[in-house]
Order: sequence, then structure tokens, then C-alpha cells
Amino acid sequence: MTDILAKDVNSNSAQPPFAGDGKKPEEEKKRRGGIWLWILAVLLFLAALVEGAILYADRAAKNVEATPAPQPVVAAPQPVVVAPQPVAEKHASKEKVENAYFFRIDGKDAEGRTASFDYIIVTNDYTWVKGSTTEVVSNDTVIPEEETADRIITPKVKESFASALDLIAVGLASREGDREAEEARALARAQTVAGWISKVSDASIPLWTLTLGQYDRDACKAQQDADSSYERPVLLASVRARADGVNLTEAFADALTGHDNLPSRNCYSQFDLVKIR
Repeated sequence: MTDILAKDVNSNSAQPPFAGDGKKPEEEKKRRGGIWLWILAVLLFLAALVEGAILYADRAAKNVEATPAPQPVVAAPQPVVVAPQPVAEKHASKEKVENAYFFRIDGKDAEGRTASFDYIIVTNDYTWVKGSTTEVVSNDTVIPEEETADRIITPKVKESFASALDLIAVGLASREGDREAEEARALARAQTVAGWISKVSDASIPLWTLTLGQYDRDACKAQQDADSSYERPVLLASVRARADGVNLTEAFADALTGHDNLPSRNCYSQFDLVKIR
């Protein structure tokens, strides 16, 4: 009996372990392997993130290098505003010859051709009788018409005519009265002066009349000459020199302009130069 029990015990001890006990090490192994795989995956993920960050930073740096530095903003140049300069006025050379003042003036026509003039203004001792086209008064006395040419065109004035290329009789009327009537009066005075010049000059010298019309005293007051009257003056002119083909009307108008002691072309309502001889 005892032997039978011992045999049973020994036979039980010799049997293989219970099958359920052999699975535990395998499961443990698998669990540990899964943890390592998870850790490895996390590491790979982190490595990928780091690599991606490095690549992004490298590209960003390259983009910064490739992008040109912003140029400094330069303000657009402002236009230089130059204040208009006043036209410098000239002072006409003036010489007294007996009872007249000679103004030596030069001018150009539209083509740049030049001419030189003597603009002759008889002194304040002689002026036109108001409203008259033939009578001149001196010291409140009307000069007889037969004496006027010799009294106005004195020997030295007549002498200057001898070397002139052209002679010009000038007519001017005062600002009072109707413009049309005054301009007609200015023309008539120019024709009267032309008659005086014809008596004392060589007939071969060309003769012109210049009608200035009305004189605007208010507009040209600053250009008044103290020695001469510009409202009802007795006026003459001569051409001392001229270029071939010069337009005398344009050159004379230009010669009168821009002086501080002579009325300019704009002081008159007309400027009609007509050749009569």
C-alpha cells in the first residue's frame, strides 16, 4: 500500500508542469517588446520632428538670404520753384541838343535784326496846343505856323538829320477825350511834323509817320522824364543804323521798351509806322 502511494507520488511529481504556467514568460516578453516598439516609435517621431524643424529653419534662413534687403526710401526730389525775376529796366542814354533831348536807343525785330534810333523829344518849353493838330505853344505863346519848323527843328537837330538813314515824324494825343478822335488827332500831328521835316531835310532820305494814338499817363507815370512832357509832346525820331531787311516797326517798339526814363510801347494805344517818302 505504502509502495503504491509512493509510486503515485513519484508519478505525479514526474508529470510536466501545468500548461497555463508556460504562457506567462511569453506574454511578458511580448509586453516588453511592445513597450520597446512604442519607445522606438516615439523616438522616431521626435527625430522626425527635430529633422523637420531643422529643415524648416534652414529653408527660412535661405529665404532670408535670397530676399534682397529693403532699399532705403528716397524722397522724390521736389521741384525747385524759382520766383519770377523782374525784368531789369534800362536807362536810356540822353543828351540835350539845343531845345530837344536825344534818347539813344537800340531794338530788334522778331527775326533778331537790329536798328538804332535817336528818339527826339522837344523840351517842355514847346507843346501842342490842346486840341490842335497844327499849333505849338511856347511860354504860353502860340508860335506862328510859318516859324514852327525852324523853331522846333533847330540847326543842330537839323544837322543830325543829315546822317540819318530814315526820318520819323511822331504824333501823339493826350488821354482825355474819345479814343477814336484822339487817335485821329495823333495821326494829324504826325503828318504836321512830317511837313516840318520835309522842309529842312534831304528829299532822298526816307520819311515815315509814326502814330502812337493816346498816351496812358496813369499807367506810365513811373516812366515820366522830368525834363520832357509825354502827354502832348512834340516828337521826332531818326534811324542811325539798321540791318538789311529789318522791320522798323518791331525794332522801334522794342527799342522803346524796358527803360526807366521812356514810356514803353504799351503806354500808347497805337503804334502805326507808315512810310510816306
